[in-house]
Amino acid sequence: MFKRRISNRLSILVLCMLVFSSAAGCTNKSENNTAKEGQTTEIESDAKDDSTEADTVNEDKEDANDVTAAATTESSEVDDDTSDSDEISKEEYDAYYDYISPKEKEEVELDDESESLYAGFLAGDVEAMYVKDGDTARHLCMSEVLSDGGYYTLNEIIEKMCDGCEGASDWVYDVISEYYVDLGLDGIYELKADIGAAAYNLSLVVKNIDGHLKICFAGDSWDRSLSFVGYSGDVNISTTDSYKDHNMQMGFIDGNGDYHFWYSLIEEGFNICEGEDLYYNDQHIGTGIGMYVDEISFDKDMSETYYCVYIVDMDNHTIDEDVSDPEDPYKLVRAALEAEGKNLYTKDEIKELEDEHRQEIGFADELYFYGDELYPGSDD
Repeated sequence: MFKRRISNRLSILVLCMLVFSSAAGCTNKSENNTAKEGQTTEIESDAKDDSTEADTVNEDKEDANDVTAAATTESSEVDDDTSDSDEISKEEYDAYYDYISPKEKEEVELDDESESLYAGFLAGDVEAMYVKDGDTARHLCMSEVLSDGGYYTLNEIIEKMCDGCEGASDWVYDVISEYYVDLGLDGIYELKADIGAAAYNLSLVVKNIDGHLKICFAGDSWDRSLSFVGYSGDVNISTTDSYKDHNMQMGFIDGNGDYHFWYSLIEEGFNICEGEDLYYNDQHIGTGIGMYVDEISFDKDMSETYYCVYIVDMDNHTIDEDVSDPEDPYKLVRAALEAEGKNLYTKDEIKELEDEHRQEIGFADELYFYGDELYPGSDD
């Protein structure tokens, strides 16, 4: 069964990154498919601005996580399957987010060897193997300056990036936050180090394998992009180009420390909160509505893609298809997409495909559903 609330979790994290979109007078829409049908929620939080000063990053876990997330929204909504809506308190959401997030060192029990190795890595004394397959960074370009399979200290990584990566010119690399995850939920803890603040942040997941360290995952974040690694190893990399255009990569890190790509999604919004006639490829779709076209692929180069459409009202709430109406906007946009050679799939069909591929890559239910029972408003 496809995880019904994946995007409720991930869309909130994505929405945390989209503060700037509130100026458009429109509620943000998550790029993840299930977000359009998740529980209607309103999340109010005290914003932690993405311009957080570097010298305050290590004050506490919440501050450091906010740097990684780049920002926190003041208010956001996620669409509902029903007509009911529930307010979610900041305390409820904070408890949920804290549960699914990496833990502080005091919250886990490290074996002596791992504790020594991780401390040595953070101090710049112990080397770790760089693995290109786990490198998803787009701005802080480790792959351009490090050799796949090569061993580097953290100081060497920073030095090479600052010397050879143009994107690292504004990187505040002397601020390092230390957290821990449990890849595979096997009780063996891995280091998650967040390096940087404000403009750019580099997240590294490092695992002790038989006395040697391996960089399992690398991802970067900035004001419009977030690389989130959950406690169980789930990964969501989300970027926004505007309040209506987004893209995302999903994956997970298994108990062996290997990163697995799951799928990519590109979402493009049309006539979102604009109150005008909606056209797509010169086809009139409707008035007073908007739409999102999602392009999903289960291979990194997006050689094979699947399309899904969501029609929304001017409050950015999903409108269900009326199968009895021959002029229903879903039918009209489906015809317009098919005219340009794109096959449209329903959200249920996309869910089935996502779940099928999730099982294929070994992303087990216990990892994928981790923390769902604490999601605010959860009824299961």
